[in-house]
Amino acid sequence: MSSINQEIEEEKQRLEFIKKYMQVVIDTAETNKEQFMEKMKDIFKDEDWVESAGYSQLLTSASFYQLSRSELESLIKALPKPYFARVDFTSREAGGMEKLYFGKTSLFQRDNQEQLIIDWRSPIANLYYEGRLGEVSYTSEGETYDGTISLKRQFIIEDGELLDIRDIDVTTVDELLQESLAGSSANRLTEIVATIQEEQNQIIRADLNKPIIVQGAAGSGKTTIALHRISYFLYHYKDVFQPEQLLILAPSFLFLDYISEALPELGVEKVRQMTFQGYVEEVLGKKIKLTEDTKLRDILKDQQFVHISSIKGSSLFQGVLDHYVEEIKTSLMVHEDFRVDKFKLYTAKQFNHLLYNEYTYLPLYKRIEKLKKVLQNQVRLNKDKMLKKVVQHYEVRIDRALNWKGDEKKRKQYISLALDKKEARINDLKMEIKKAVQDYMSYFDKRDIWTLYKELYSDPDRLVQYSDHKLSKKEALELCESSQNIFSKKKYELEDLGPILYLYAKIYGVKPEKKAKNVVIDEAQDYSFLQLQGLKTALETDMFTLVGDLAQGIHSYRGITDWQEVRKSIFPRAIYRELKKSYRTTVEIMNEANQLLKRLSTSFPEVEPIIRHGKPPVFLEITSDEEWAEQMSNQVRKLKEEKFNTFAIITKTEEDAAIVNSILKQHTELDLYLLEETTSIPKDKIVIVPSYLAKGLEFDAVFAVTYNEVYSDNHEIDIKLLYVVMTRALHRLILMGKQKRAFIL
Repeated sequence: MSSINQEIEEEKQRLEFIKKYMQVVIDTAETNKEQFMEKMKDIFKDEDWVESAGYSQLLTSASFYQLSRSELESLIKALPKPYFARVDFTSREAGGMEKLYFGKTSLFQRDNQEQLIIDWRSPIANLYYEGRLGEVSYTSEGETYDGTISLKRQFIIEDGELLDIRDIDVTTVDELLQESLAGSSANRLTEIVATIQEEQNQIIRADLNKPIIVQGAAGSGKTTIALHRISYFLYHYKDVFQPEQLLILAPSFLFLDYISEALPELGVEKVRQMTFQGYVEEVLGKKIKLTEDTKLRDILKDQQFVHISSIKGSSLFQGVLDHYVEEIKTSLMVHEDFRVDKFKLYTAKQFNHLLYNEYTYLPLYKRIEKLKKVLQNQVRLNKDKMLKKVVQHYEVRIDRALNWKGDEKKRKQYISLALDKKEARINDLKMEIKKAVQDYMSYFDKRDIWTLYKELYSDPDRLVQYSDHKLSKKEALELCESSQNIFSKKKYELEDLGPILYLYAKIYGVKPEKKAKNVVIDEAQDYSFLQLQGLKTALETDMFTLVGDLAQGIHSYRGITDWQEVRKSIFPRAIYRELKKSYRTTVEIMNEANQLLKRLSTSFPEVEPIIRHGKPPVFLEITSDEEWAEQMSNQVRKLKEEKFNTFAIITKTEEDAAIVNSILKQHTELDLYLLEETTSIPKDKIVIVPSYLAKGLEFDAVFAVTYNEVYSDNHEIDIKLLYVVMTRALHRLILMGKQKRAFIL
């Protein structure tokens, strides 16, 4: 037997043992001890090496293996593919070579804690992700460990069977990565752990105590990096944080559905997931009716509209809101002392000092609530004293009357009247004590967020003043008129959500159960400055992971155009990283997409595709509906023959998507599905989706279709939309339209 065949045989034997040991551990966790020993004997009855003392001891230890439910679930999921790599490492300190096997979860021998499989998130796993053959080091808990790697091996395991092994040396291309990229998009999100690259690994493992901003090219793995960073975070802080304390904000429900399969694989399925609108609604406890978001169409007709739309999400508008909050705060200053009847319990000066100096760490209305408790406490402390003083006052008068030597009848009348007055006075005081705080606090008219927000747009001159005259009178007037017009329909714009959240957090504060300790935002370039500031203020944390691509900023009229302002003003502690390599598309497709980047006014570096070649993009002309439908059917059939599984027809707009869907359903037998923002991506169907909803998604083959709508190089949004469309394709890109110039070609 050759050396390589012998090694494969040894690896197969080890895999068989690990699978059986894992099964024993799993069964042990689900059955009682009496059943365990019989089951262990039965599982290993056909294996000669089961008689060895070492293996018997190892297997017996499984009977005492204590597993949490989540650990058990992780082990069950890992059973078909227990590990994906091996590193032979000789530690300089300890000496002796160790064979380290890495997988999605850990497995160890109970009696001596020897690790049979090491979790990919452990510090020593860096030897696999970043280590080279020869001298290496890794860091764990602040200590650096030196040593030598003599072997790096990758395993291809499917359904518990070892199909192949790949040894990596200094000059070897990562064949596992190449095969992964050449495969279908169907399981790419769930299978990335084995192919994480060095620059991706560094972001995943970057300082967990700092926020991080990742500017990543299309196909650079931003989404998977973000999800794996969550998994890495929970692994290292599992004793401190619960998954429910983390929050993923995605651009749409469609995108949340797309990543849903990856979350259980990473053990982060319990992490809260929602859209930005969903989070604002959760905080406010109310569904918000938004106007139809037609701005992508509208801004093509009126560029002034772009500027007006951008104001509400800007840092300038944060200044407007801050001035507004200050005015509201000033209006709450009290000028009267707090009295119960004639008793002064708290001066206006004392009250204002607490409001404006002592309680500044609280949102405005939370301060009012705290002050209410202060007054209630004062009443409680002074209640008996006040009643006692009233009683004493009347008792003195009664004593005088009792000692009066005058007319007996008048004396009795006086005493009777005094007793009646005493009782009435005490009853009045008791009533006053009950309602004094409520009466005093009624001065603070607690308006709801909707009233406060609408009032902001009631006076253009005030907006100009709040902006420190950075807004012109014309801009302020347009803002007020357009906003009031929308409010009159009992609706809001998407651009209103950022200011509303920020204002709510500053004035009312957010309930603890609505907050999160750590936040991940995908497609962060489409968030406005004020959306991010609002989230940070509401959540009271700066522990954010922001991933995005400014080149795909199709909502740049309201979103981020430069990470610098975000880093400077919102997340000054943030780590900043750039990813320029694309692992999604072929060289041929990426070369075409890079040409589009050159047409943008903002300079973006060319994306570097990983060397994977394929057929260049082709253009097919639409001459008639029938001929086009036939072309589409033929293309899909050929692509399926090449074993491609996932297909998308991507149009510029939803109107074109509806037309394309109608035509193809009329003239073909293709199994089509028109995607909308709130729908799920079906399996085994050809999806039709407008360009702006396709962000973050990927498909084996993409048909970019222009039917009525075309892309124009006169508008940057068109260039960015087309860039998004082209970079959704893993292997094939087919352009279909009535004319080639519809694709800026």
